[in-house]
Amino acid sequence: MSMTSEQISSSRAQLHGKVQQIVQSTPALDMHTHLYDPVFGDLLLYGIDEQLIYHYLVAEAFRSTDMPYEKFWQLDKQEQADHVWKTLFMDRSPLSEACRGVLTSLNKLGLETGANQLPAIRQWFREQPLESFVS
Repeated sequence: MSMTSEQISSSRAQLHGKVQQIVQSTPALDMHTHLYDPVFGDLLLYGIDEQLIYHYLVAEAFRSTDMPYEKFWQLDKQEQADHVWKTLFMDRSPLSEACRGVLTSLNKLGLETGANQLPAIRQWFREQPLESFVS
């Protein structure tokens, strides 16, 4: 038995409505972002240094530097971030999608993104309450 075009249209509208209802009522949790409540401590990754040592940026920096892999991982987090910033944002134009993501985030926060701005960016993040970035 075939359906009329009116029945098909009605079925599509019902399906669309049901899908919309399900999507709107389904909670979404993005564990990948590490935007946890501050009570979770070190699971919450926050600040410019965490952004700069994101694995996409670290991998990109290694394509553009002579620093041995082992030496990089012996550095503390801030030194790693300094190296990534220098390699990807100072020594060359930050054109990759990962670099653009960092710059877009900083611009949305109203921060200057010039090559020598990393200390000021760090200071700004230190002054912000964690709770203002997570809900």
